[in-house]
Amino acid sequence: MRFHSLPTAQLSTDTRRQREEPTLLEVFYDLVFAANYNVFSDNQEVTDVTRFKAYLGYFFLLWLTWLLVTLYDVRYVTDSIFSKAKSNLCRSWSLHILLTRPRKARLTRAIQLGVLVGFTIVAPKFNPTAQHMETMQAMSIILMVSRACLAVEYAAILRHVKDYKKSHTPLRLQMAVHAGAAIIYLGLNFGFREGVKNKVFVVWYIVSAAEALLTILLSNLCPVLSFTETHLIKRLTLLTVIIIGDGIIQVAREVVTIVKNPDAWDGVTIGLVTAAVATIYFVFLLYFDWLRDSFHLPAIRQQLWMSVHLPFHLSLILFTQGFTQFLIWSKIMDVLNTLSMGFGRAGHEWLVNATSHEVQNRLNDSTRAFFDSFPPKIPSTWVTIDDAISNVTLIPDAFWTELANYYQSHNANVFNTTDIQAAEVFSNVLQATMSSMANALFATFGMDLESEVTNKNPRLYDDIKGGGFQGEVQYETWDRYRLVFACTYIAAGATLFFMILLAVLARTTQLKTWPVTRLAIICCLALGTSLTSILFFHRDRVFTFLLSPWVLPTIALVWTATITLTHINGENVGRQVRKVRRRRLSVYSVDRSLPTADTLVPEAEQSWHKTRGEA
Repeated sequence: MRFHSLPTAQLSTDTRRQREEPTLLEVFYDLVFAANYNVFSDNQEVTDVTRFKAYLGYFFLLWLTWLLVTLYDVRYVTDSIFSKAKSNLCRSWSLHILLTRPRKARLTRAIQLGVLVGFTIVAPKFNPTAQHMETMQAMSIILMVSRACLAVEYAAILRHVKDYKKSHTPLRLQMAVHAGAAIIYLGLNFGFREGVKNKVFVVWYIVSAAEALLTILLSNLCPVLSFTETHLIKRLTLLTVIIIGDGIIQVAREVVTIVKNPDAWDGVTIGLVTAAVATIYFVFLLYFDWLRDSFHLPAIRQQLWMSVHLPFHLSLILFTQGFTQFLIWSKIMDVLNTLSMGFGRAGHEWLVNATSHEVQNRLNDSTRAFFDSFPPKIPSTWVTIDDAISNVTLIPDAFWTELANYYQSHNANVFNTTDIQAAEVFSNVLQATMSSMANALFATFGMDLESEVTNKNPRLYDDIKGGGFQGEVQYETWDRYRLVFACTYIAAGATLFFMILLAVLARTTQLKTWPVTRLAIICCLALGTSLTSILFFHRDRVFTFLLSPWVLPTIALVWTATITLTHINGENVGRQVRKVRRRRLSVYSVDRSLPTADTLVPEAEQSWHKTRGEA
């Protein structure tokens, strides 16, 4: 390694210019990070508390690994494909070191990229509750390699600045932090046993959090480790943009899924897609509008701003993933709400003179026409449908006339004792038929929970003819929609709340009355959005809302109101109001028919009044 001596002013300017933006290598690393959590989200969808805990744990480890690598990169690495590696150390001492060999930086970054690939490998079976031994051991090794690589990188920096004694202790402490963590992770590898469940994995989270906190603490105590004057904020904003961009990609995927099916591109679909894209765009605009070009903040404020991004990114990912699923669910609701086979209060007139054979034929034609548009994915669907429709002939013909009278009068007394048994048979027929049709519709749009239901209760698959299996699949699917609704609304409110917190931390000017009022209103919107998820615990009320077309537009309206409030200049509005009032007063003063100040003041005091007015 060779050092070149350059004039301090020239090198400072060059280094500052090079450090303004993330390098291509850093951008590539961020893209791999984004691909990693997308893979995990696709393989580990949040379906229950266990899956949610696994999601939180995985993202926590992944994000902190990214952060620790980023904190090294923004301080000491400026390598790219087109430039040589540079290191900027000890800014307060005007010490700048120009390295001429970029290969080491690229080699260590290749190792860190391999670490992210390792995260991808363990993603499908990562579940601390089930504790698949090979997966848990692999995660420990992955974390160990990442921290050992960081320790080696800091050791290389220490070697390059061996002539500067003041930098030795801080760098050695930073090395010790990562080396100690690597040793702990290696030891945890031996704590996992086949068939034995324990809480050893909790040490992952504790050690990772301790690493991040100690790194931040050392950066405050030692100038050589400070990242205040780096482009750290731009790295975080870049990652945020990538996450928001993934939301747009997911919207595009859902649109493709929708338009593959018949009668897909209608007014409802166009409105939903427009609302989804506009909402994600508003999130992007608000994030940067509230940042106000504050890419360099005081040390403590910058560190708080950085730390808030952990829960912010988590809530943003959960929000965008759930919000885009609302596109599919809203389309499913639209199809179900327009579905009619003539067995409801609307269009029941044909039942007055119908026979059981005619009802059977109509029901058979309706279901087969539906399955032509939405082919069933469950192999036993046709068995369930044929068995259910065959039972229609067991119902006496007189029942259909009384059913039509019931739809018209809403009076259950129109049924006689014999019809009660017939009504039960008809109810079972409709339940099996509608469940099968709903499950076919769900599966067409990618909501296929057949395997999950079979794994939970293998014996239930035997109840094919009775429709019990189809009913359970439908019940689980509706429950999934309820869970997606609750998680998405909580995440939407949390995303907005953390963005408010980031805006306050990034603000460098004093808050005035209107900005405080505006933030208070937006806080109320965030709180109200999250509290809407309380409907999750009221099954009847929640499905009244979920079956309506307002699930997605409600969130879109919240973000629309937020960006509208952001761009309303309250102080300017106040000035305009005062200006209008002054104009009204001026009109009043020039009216000759009304008394003026001169006529109201005694003659002896008029000269004083005029002098005062002139002054």
